[in-house]
Amino acid sequence: MAMNNLKHSLPPLPSIQGELMLDVYTHRSMLSKDVDENTVHGNTERLAELGSSVLSMLVVYTLYSEKPMLPAHDLKIRQADMLSDKNIGDWLSLYGLKAKIRCTDRSVLDRPEEARFLFDSYVGAVYTQKGLQEVMNWIGRLVNPSLEPPVVPGDTSNNQPAATPPPPPPTYYSQPPPPPPPSTAPPPMPSMPPPAPSQGVLAIFNQTCMQRGLTVEWKPEMTGPPHNPRWEVKCIGEL
Repeated sequence: MAMNNLKHSLPPLPSIQGELMLDVYTHRSMLSKDVDENTVHGNTERLAELGSSVLSMLVVYTLYSEKPMLPAHDLKIRQADMLSDKNIGDWLSLYGLKAKIRCTDRSVLDRPEEARFLFDSYVGAVYTQKGLQEVMNWIGRLVNPSLEPPVVPGDTSNNQPAATPPPPPPTYYSQPPPPPPPSTAPPPMPSMPPPAPSQGVLAIFNQTCMQRGLTVEWKPEMTGPPHNPRWEVKCIGEL
């Protein structure tokens, strides 16, 4: 595809943020190769490795989803052509990514392996921050600008309605169905609820105390104003 035609069909470049963006826009010759456990990605070497795998998989899946279906041999050939050094270099130039790279020797960015490393790193950064479907929406349009990018299998975060499970089959009862269990268990019932005060209860109480040799003394006390007194009776027992 000619550069002018490719520029007109170029999809927007997904943005990346934060420390990840700073590392991607810094040439690896200026960064440590040690893995930094305090970052999400560790280093750009790891990021490029991840991005390379994601890019390869999404390119072939976009071709795989085309109709009519391509034979396996054609899938392999078209994937290799799509990921050629020329296409990678053209994408970097059209997106202006080379101009954003901090580098002591800018001539190294013209090397195919350096251009591929930069593009793979960017793909890995988008995947890390925004997920697989976001990368698919971008790469799918690079592969085939005339078609909507395919939906990543199993992805439900791209405004696609989730499949509604079928309702359970009706259950038939020979008798009325049992009531549904309560949402919360009822409080336990006391083993012996206290009876309401009455003469019968007091008589039984006094009789029981006499049988056991207990002396019971009743002490009434009045509280409150004289016009609205409140009486409390204390029961004091002695052996």
